[in-house]
Amino acid sequence: MDKRPNYEQFEKEIYQLWEDSGYFNPDNLPGERKESYTILIPPPNASGKMHTGNILMIAIEDLLIRWKRMQGYATLYVPGTDHAGFETQITFERKLKEKGKSRLDYDRKTLYNMIWDFVQENKHMIENQIKSMGASVDWSRYTFMLDDKVIEIVTNTFKKMHQDGLVYRGDYMVNYCPQCGTTFADLEVVHEERTDPLYYIRYPLLERSDDDPEYLTVATVRPEPIFIDTHLAIHPNDPKRKHLEGRKVENPLTGAEMPIIADEFVDPEFGTGIVKLTPAHDPNDYAVAQKHGLPIISAIELNGTIRNIPEAGELKGLSVKEAREKSVEILKSKGLLDEEQTDLKYEHSVSVCYKAGHDIEPTVLP
Repeated sequence: MDKRPNYEQFEKEIYQLWEDSGYFNPDNLPGERKESYTILIPPPNASGKMHTGNILMIAIEDLLIRWKRMQGYATLYVPGTDHAGFETQITFERKLKEKGKSRLDYDRKTLYNMIWDFVQENKHMIENQIKSMGASVDWSRYTFMLDDKVIEIVTNTFKKMHQDGLVYRGDYMVNYCPQCGTTFADLEVVHEERTDPLYYIRYPLLERSDDDPEYLTVATVRPEPIFIDTHLAIHPNDPKRKHLEGRKVENPLTGAEMPIIADEFVDPEFGTGIVKLTPAHDPNDYAVAQKHGLPIISAIELNGTIRNIPEAGELKGLSVKEAREKSVEILKSKGLLDEEQTDLKYEHSVSVCYKAGHDIEPTVLP
């Protein structure tokens, strides 16, 4: 025996002997085995190496499989890996960033192929990790979550659910990240406390009587989508403002008429007690719009820039941040920004994506 045995090589040879025996496949186990015992490996993400949790779980599961195999069960331990979707995209983009690159530097097909190769490399690495642990998995049943058989099952399942009326498509408010180019579940959204200006914006009141003020003032941290706003709202039981229901103001960016509606969601104590409604980019406003049958118009493209529509004017094609600065500039030039009331240190909660920390843009999508 070598004074310095190559244990790594011994382990590979032993594992190969186990595989060659065929006993990891329950169909090849000796004797009569009436009861089955099966475990599916929760597929590790092919975005990198397995983490400690993966390795611990495989060790525990393999212990159970081997124990049941010795007890005479027809044991099956099914291996697999997951493409990991967004997790993999974020990991891959970090590697691109290290090279001074961005996903936007590549066309769709090239980027897909690059990520596919990245996933395949990690997938094979994970397979070798599982083998090096000595896990008694049946490799003949190995499944990758983007295998054709998996895609076919998922597609057929959703097709049948649609045919049976169990799922349908509609427009909904989602947590969309323009930077990542994907939506997030509510549980995947992080809420950060942030300090931003709270702008007080003047809306010229139309058809005024002698007793009416020249403007109605609205407080908002987001002046940039005002150009698509069609209504203001007040609380129906607000004694100071309920007389405004049904009146109209002028949109300070476009000059369009904006009716004032009443809804109980309005907090009379916040700001001026009057709110602007941006149904396509705010969950509360979206609910009010559905309740009152108001138009839902998007201000922002999926890439995070202002839409190229006539109402956008000088804001077309700008980023949200640029559009915010530009809209404030326009409002100032028109004398429609109350700079004295504007609170430059307003603290509020902002939604960001849990992985990259980019701002979430609530958006209505089909």
